[in-house]
Amino acid sequence: MPRALLALAPIVLLAHLAYLPVTLEDIDAINFALGVRDFDVSNHQPHPPGYPVFIAAAKLSTAALAMTGVAAPEVRGLAVWSAISGALLLPLLFTLYRDLARDQTVAVWGAIVTVVSPLVWFNALRPLSDVTGLAMVVAAQALLVRVILRRPAEPGASRALITGAFIAGVAIGLRSQSLVLTFPLLGLALIVPGSGIRARNRLVALAALASGALLWAVPLLIASGGFEAYLVALGNQAGEDFSGVVMLWTTRTARVAIDAASYTFLWPWGGLAAGATVVGIAVAGALRMVRRAPGSLATLLVAFVPYAIFHLLFQETLTTRYALPLVIFAAFLCVYALGGAGRYAVHAGAAVLAIWSLAVTLPAMGSYGRRPVPAVRALQDALAAHEGDRAIAMHAVMLRSEQWYHDNASGRVMRAVHGREISGLVGRWRESDATLNFIADPRRSDLARLDVRSREPRGVYEWGFPEVPLVGGVRPGEARLVVLRPPGWMLDEGWAVTAEVAGETERLGAGPHRRPSIAWIRTRSDATTLMLGGRNLGLAGAPPARIALSLDGRVIHSFAAAPGFFFETLALPAGTLAGRGRYVPLEITASAGAADGIRVGLEQFDLQAEGVPMTGVVEGWQEPEYNPTTGRTWRWMSDRATLWVRSVGRDVSLRISAESPLRYFDTPPALRVTVGGRIVSQLSPSADFTWDVKIPAHLLEAGSEAVVIESDRSFVAGGGDQRQLALRVYSIEIN
Repeated sequence: MPRALLALAPIVLLAHLAYLPVTLEDIDAINFALGVRDFDVSNHQPHPPGYPVFIAAAKLSTAALAMTGVAAPEVRGLAVWSAISGALLLPLLFTLYRDLARDQTVAVWGAIVTVVSPLVWFNALRPLSDVTGLAMVVAAQALLVRVILRRPAEPGASRALITGAFIAGVAIGLRSQSLVLTFPLLGLALIVPGSGIRARNRLVALAALASGALLWAVPLLIASGGFEAYLVALGNQAGEDFSGVVMLWTTRTARVAIDAASYTFLWPWGGLAAGATVVGIAVAGALRMVRRAPGSLATLLVAFVPYAIFHLLFQETLTTRYALPLVIFAAFLCVYALGGAGRYAVHAGAAVLAIWSLAVTLPAMGSYGRRPVPAVRALQDALAAHEGDRAIAMHAVMLRSEQWYHDNASGRVMRAVHGREISGLVGRWRESDATLNFIADPRRSDLARLDVRSREPRGVYEWGFPEVPLVGGVRPGEARLVVLRPPGWMLDEGWAVTAEVAGETERLGAGPHRRPSIAWIRTRSDATTLMLGGRNLGLAGAPPARIALSLDGRVIHSFAAAPGFFFETLALPAGTLAGRGRYVPLEITASAGAADGIRVGLEQFDLQAEGVPMTGVVEGWQEPEYNPTTGRTWRWMSDRATLWVRSVGRDVSLRISAESPLRYFDTPPALRVTVGGRIVSQLSPSADFTWDVKIPAHLLEAGSEAVVIESDRSFVAGGGDQRQLALRVYSIEIN
């Protein structure tokens, strides 16, 4: 082992110990901390499969740190193992790479490049089991690769096989995914010819594997209340994994496949361009190995390809830390390729890659290690708000953080399950006029079910560095603090105002064609205008759907909606919404007479008093869409799209936020906004943009409240999708 590499390991350790976090960020980390306090897998303390080896180690480190009086001993008791393991990866990777490459220079630089890579370096700070499990996996792999590649066998091959098998068994108690990284290699080591290992020692290796697994499995089953109780907890977790995340196995689309590949192989290096460079060089390294070391390449593929397949198909690839083992695969091949260009090339190329990686991660370390994570800061501000008795609601992903740091000590926190948060608020506001502090997950879009004029942003809480790749997929992530006042209207179940809300409606078996979709309208005496938009999802030529709006059981408006888009506005005279109680239910139903199988999505709703600006999409717009991994929402417009803008007797301003057209056009398109045939604004954007358009009052009145957006460029989506698309619009606001 080179002395320089051994000297570097304590430097890596100290660099991480100086920036250990002060708060827990991911739900998994909170589950680990709860497990250190009180191990209960059925209650997700920690989540199944239980991670008993990691929890046992964390109990020891937490107790030791608590005795020293260090701040946040539970957090740092977990994170310290990541820091230690990150440092240990240097000698472990050197040993693995040396046997694969038979080149000490490649092994040294390969170990350095891997450890300082953005994903590995930063995750060596986090209070999670990923890097600790990775170090254990590499230890087992290094021993097993020695058995496979050093033939004729050296003295100690049997001992290496037995020890590697034992470590592989123990490693599963750190991270269950480790078996995909160690079992294929172990199988190859057991059957490889010419190893000189006796059949008896092969059987001993299998016994060592079983012993390593039993070392943690028996205590785990006892603590879980038996085998059947543990299987129930494990089955529940598997169901959540397959229903609550986006994975290629369940969402087989080209977009998900492309995202999976980029999150797995490109983003771990700090950016798409850097990742593409590393992958390109790694491919050259694989070609070099085909010629010079085919046996080593085959062994490398056995070690990592099964995990790559498992990861791409069955894991949420947005959670970039799951790609950590594949950084080893890419880094080794990259440095091996550089080694083929000569000694100076490997030194220079690997050094540049290491410097780039540290430039990405070092600035982020201070932000991560010196202040609470976003969700905790949002919770602290919500609790410290001067309105001391104000209730606090939040998206369910935030609740685990609240449970760990506060546990509803003041009784002010509203509990809710995922997807049902807004329904809980609807019920509360029907009973009281309470103003709430709401901690929102920016990736969720369900606040669109509440009147936008009831929402007052109070705080934005961010990491201070890009979430991807360093903490990609973290839950909770960034946060928003919003004051929610009793809204003028609120939508109960059965709507489709965003793609996320539409998905929840479908999951619940709701929608106006199944049962009434309800909008709760705050009672009032003045005149109002109601806007309703949506889509009859029937095929062309199918019977129209009869949409009916009923107020307190009385139909106040109905219309026929042919397959396709519909948009309606309705003036409600003064006194229409007067009544008993705080809110009156407006029920929307969809029927088609004797026809069966209609489906209707209600995509737009607003109701405002006279003089309040309103807008809605009318023609030339596609259905709401969103990226479930990022929460980004949008609608596509065609080359001519119409907005309805309510005339209120004064000038209004539209704010349109959209994607750069250069993502799909070679040159910027010419965009223009017209009202009544008169141009009010023009733009040729070449990047993501926000477009403020002032619309004079007299034009709205003369133009019958129709505002037209036009583009001189458009394209057909393709792949069986015949929609004509011109611009991806993220939001439209009116002031």
